[in-house]
Amino acid sequence: MSAEFVREFITRFQAVRNLGWVRSHRANNTGIGKTLEDLMEIDENNLDGPDLGDVEIKSQRALTSSKVTLFTKKPTGPDGANTILRDNFGITNPKHPDLMQMHASMFNYWNTTYQRWGMRLQPDDIEERIYLQIKDLRTDEMVPFTCWYDYDIIREIIAKKMNILAFVSADRKKVDGWEYFHYKECKIFHGGSFERFLGLMNSGKIQYDIRIGSYKTPGKMYGKVHDHGSGFRIARGHMPDLFDGHIEI
Repeated sequence: MSAEFVREFITRFQAVRNLGWVRSHRANNTGIGKTLEDLMEIDENNLDGPDLGDVEIKSQRALTSSKVTLFTKKPTGPDGANTILRDNFGITNPKHPDLMQMHASMFNYWNTTYQRWGMRLQPDDIEERIYLQIKDLRTDEMVPFTCWYDYDIIREIIAKKMNILAFVSADRKKVDGWEYFHYKECKIFHGGSFERFLGLMNSGKIQYDIRIGSYKTPGKMYGKVHDHGSGFRIARGHMPDLFDGHIEI
């Protein structure tokens, strides 16, 4: 592990933990991460690199059953994959009938989407790609659409963002309509591995969530594809299986 950045993270985290209950800096589900980054004086970023030096930071409410987002990334191919997925396999937005959206979860086994499509992840070690496969449930035939992630792209992301990953858990409460957090526990994982990632995918423990919508604000972006964070996720309890080890703060 990069000792310098880990020590810096621990120092900042302990200072935040000592604050006790703090009011959320953002009134939605991302408030827990935004508040932590603000208190630790880390600029919010949507870049491919880690948050603090070599340390990638994840945070989650203590009692939530939500999966942990490992990383988000649009498919390697084909060009315009998100638009193709949304327009061909999505549904109309209930509040904006002229716009399309697509929300789906994919595993290494067939999963039903909108009672119309079967979808699954299919790693191919020969072609070194993770394919997003789709079949039409009305005919049980595969859809002739090729969409994939290159292994090398995933390897690069894991090397950057999962070499050192700090996972922070916070208690939460509501006071006068505001959400408050107490950041109490932290595990620092090290040595994330592509081979482990692929193994967990093959055992059904990694899922891929597609969350594609359309921009709704009137103007030049109206109707264009809006990726709300399509990416790879895992249950908190399986996180140790991705790494060489971890320490607890």
